[in-house]
Amino acid sequence: MQEEDFNVSSLVVLCAPSEIARLWEAINAISGAECHYKDESGKIIVTLESQSIEEEIKLLKQIEGLEGVISAQMIYAYHSTELEEMREEIAQQDAIPAILKEDKSADKITYSGDVQGALDTILKVQK
Repeated sequence: MQEEDFNVSSLVVLCAPSEIARLWEAINAISGAECHYKDESGKIIVTLESQSIEEEIKLLKQIEGLEGVISAQMIYAYHSTELEEMREEIAQQDAIPAILKEDKSADKITYSGDVQGALDTILKVQK
């Protein structure tokens, strides 16, 4: 079953504090854009949902072009194709690491570290 391609990204929009309310409304009026957070310094956090990277870029450019926007920076982008690639990579991996497949009983495992030596070194450095 082929899933529909989709993209989700987040933006930080910077504007003058006096423009926040107007831009919040203008951005929310854009199909595929949704405002989630604003602060008094003039920052608005926005998510974009689109069907393609080209559409995502058009939405970003549309927001950048709004009067009063100083900048709109994409912070995170997720594309559904990434999920499919990760699923394929995970499917090809062995779920159990090789070391855990070794047939060793606990009494055959040795520890060759030097805990006391490490503690002595740390304590000498702190004195």
